[in-house]
Amino acid sequence: MKGSMANINSPRRIRVLDGATIDRIAAGEVVERPSSIVKELVENALDAGATKITVTLQEGGLTSLTIDDNGHGIAFQQLPLAFERHATSKIATAADIMRVGSFGFRGEALASISSVAMVRCVSRVAEEDTGGLIEVSGSEITRKEPAPRNVGTTITVKDLFYNTPARRKFMKTAQAEKRSIMKLMTQLALAHQEVRWLVKADDTIAMDLRPAASLTDRARDLLGSSVMDHLARFEMQKGGFSIGGLASRPTWTRGNREQQFIFINRRPVENRALSQAIVQAYREVIPTGKHPVIIAFLQIPDGEVDVNVHPAKTEVRLLLEREIFGMLKNSLQEGLSLRSAGEMRPWSGHNAGGGTDPQAVSQMAQAQDDYLRKEFQRGGSAGFEHKGVPAGQGELFTASATRTPMPDPSLPDNDYLSGGLTHQDPPLHSAPFWQLHRTYIVTQIRGGLVLIDQHNSHERILYNEAQKALEKDGTVGGVPTQQLLFPAHLELTPGQILAWQTHADQMTAMGFTIEPFGGQSILVQGIPASLKNWNEGRLLLDILDDLAWDDKPSQENKVDLLASYACHAAVRAGEPLTLPEMQNLVDQLFATDTPLSCPHGRPTLIQFTLDELEKKFGRK
Repeated sequence: MKGSMANINSPRRIRVLDGATIDRIAAGEVVERPSSIVKELVENALDAGATKITVTLQEGGLTSLTIDDNGHGIAFQQLPLAFERHATSKIATAADIMRVGSFGFRGEALASISSVAMVRCVSRVAEEDTGGLIEVSGSEITRKEPAPRNVGTTITVKDLFYNTPARRKFMKTAQAEKRSIMKLMTQLALAHQEVRWLVKADDTIAMDLRPAASLTDRARDLLGSSVMDHLARFEMQKGGFSIGGLASRPTWTRGNREQQFIFINRRPVENRALSQAIVQAYREVIPTGKHPVIIAFLQIPDGEVDVNVHPAKTEVRLLLEREIFGMLKNSLQEGLSLRSAGEMRPWSGHNAGGGTDPQAVSQMAQAQDDYLRKEFQRGGSAGFEHKGVPAGQGELFTASATRTPMPDPSLPDNDYLSGGLTHQDPPLHSAPFWQLHRTYIVTQIRGGLVLIDQHNSHERILYNEAQKALEKDGTVGGVPTQQLLFPAHLELTPGQILAWQTHADQMTAMGFTIEPFGGQSILVQGIPASLKNWNEGRLLLDILDDLAWDDKPSQENKVDLLASYACHAAVRAGEPLTLPEMQNLVDQLFATDTPLSCPHGRPTLIQFTLDELEKKFGRK
C-alpha cells in the first residue's frame, strides 16, 4: 500500500512522444469519422484543380472509401513526402497562414489518415509518362512502385481505425455515416458548381451532378424545383467585402436549419454571428420555430478571416464580425423586401397554403376582440345568442352560444374532479367549448374548468395513432389512408431521399403511399386520413428534413419519426376550430393512453378547480 501511494505522489518524468503516438493524436483532431476523411481528400482534389470528382463508398465509408479526381496529380518521387506530417505545397511561411487561399494547408490530412487506416494512392502528373503507386498502413510505407494512370489522383482508404479498436467502437451505423457524407457533398456541390460530382454508395448512384451554369441551376438540382420557386436572389458589396446568394421568401420555411448553407470564400463554415444575422433578418416575418432556406456566399479578404481556429476548419473567426453581421442581415432584408413585410402586424396563424396572411389574421383577431368587448359591456352575457359577428367569423364563437349550468355544489364530493384530471373522467360532453386566442380550448368540468392546448393535444392523438400502426410490425392498414385526387410530385434533397429510404416501411404503415418517380423525386398517392396540414406536400418535406441528418440508433430514430410526424401534422396554434372539431379533438385526446402530455413532454391541459377559483376571487 505504501509503495503504491509513493508511486502516485512521485513526480512523473517528461518525455518526447514517439512518432506513431504523435500521428494518432493528430488523427484524433482531423479524422473523426469517414466524412472527415472525405472532406480532407475532396478539398485536396479541389485545390489540385479537379473538375471531376468521384466518391465511392462501401458501408458508409467504414469498410472502404475512394476519392478519384482529374486534378494535376502528385509526382512519383514526391508521393512519400505527401504522407509526411506538416508537408504541404500550399504555404511556405507562417505569414502565409493568414492569407491562404486554398482549402487544405496544414499538411496533416494524409499523414493522419494513414496512421489509423490502410491507404492506397495512385497519381500522375502531366510531366510524367506514367504514374506512381504508394500504400501506407499505420504510417508505414508498405509499397511504392510505378503504376499506369491518367493525370490525376485516386486515393482509397480501407479499414478505418483498424489499429485503434476503441475509436472504431464509437463509430455510428453505416447509414448514419452515409448521411453525414451526403450532407458534406451537398455543401461542396453548392460551392463548386463548375465541378462534375458523382457519388456511388454500395453500388448505387447517390449523387450525379453535371457542371452547372449558375448557383440557381445547381440549387435546383439539389433542392428541387418546388423549393426554387420560393427563392429570391440577394447581394451586397461594401469595400472589399461581398455577400450574395439565394434565400426563401417568408412564405416558404422549414422546420430546422438543415437547408441553411453559409460559405466564406467558398468554404462551408459555422459561425454563430452569421446564423444570428439570418434569425434577425427574418424575425418579424416568420413564426418562431421555423427557418428560411439560405444559400449565402461571403467573399472576404484572406487577412480578415482566420480559418485555422479548428482542425477541421469548419469554424472561422472574423476580424470585422459586427460589420459582416450587419451586411448579411441588411442584404437579406433588402433583397427579399423583408423590411416592408416586417412592418405588417405580427401574425399568429397560417392560411390554407401554409404561408402567412397578416391581413386576414389581423381582421380575425379584431373581430374576436370586438365581440369580447361588446359581451363584457353587456355584463358578460356570453352564454346567450350573440349578434353582430362579421360574416364568416361565426364559427369562432359558436361554442359560446349555449351554456350548461354549473354542477350543484350540494352533490357528493366524488362527483367532482378533486384530484388530477384523468382519462377515466373526461370533460362533460354537455359542457360548452370556447376557443381562446385560436390556441386553447376552454371547457367546463365537474368542479372547475380546463384549458386544453389544441396543438399539444392533437400531437398526442396523432403520435399514439401512428405508434400503434408501427407496433404491428410495419403491416399496412394501421392508419387509414386517404387517396389524393391528384398525386403529389415532390423533388427531394439527397438528405431527404436517404431519410425516406430509411423509413419507407414505417411511413407506409403510418398511412403514406409513396413511390419513387425517377431521379430525386417521389410520387405521393395517399396520405394518412387524419392529416390536417398536408399543405400540398410541405408536411412530408418537413418530416424528411427533421430525419435527413439524424444519426441516432434505429429505435430512437423511429421515435423521432413519430414525434416529427405528430408535430408537423397536428393542428397549429392560431388555427380556428369549429365546435364539432373541438368536441372531436377532446374526445380523441381522452381516448389515448397518456392524455396529459404531448410526445415532447409538454402538458396538453391545465385544470382549475372551483376551490382555486374561489380563492382567487376572495370567496375563501
